[in-house]
Amino acid sequence: MCRPFLERQMELVAPDVVLLLGGAAAKQVLGVTEGIMRLRGRWREIENGGRAIRTMATLHPAYLLRTPAAKRQAWRDLQAVRAALDGNEPKS
Repeated sequence: MCRPFLERQMELVAPDVVLLLGGAAAKQVLGVTEGIMRLRGRWREIENGGRAIRTMATLHPAYLLRTPAAKRQAWRDLQAVRAALDGNEPKS
């Protein structure tokens, strides 16, 4: 129901990267059925307003509160996003 509003906001803001927090957000925005553990840590692109936007799914903050050991995975995801924003991504 709120998807048109989200898409319009992304058009207006024109972000370089979208960070998706949790499985529900990742599944909705990416249009997939995979779980967050399979989705997290990998770059994907979505089409919005005639441009491609890079997205990264990571673990939801509530999950990290319940599972502190998962913070290491989320930290790696956040470091990858920071590197992308800084233009310092490792060549693959």
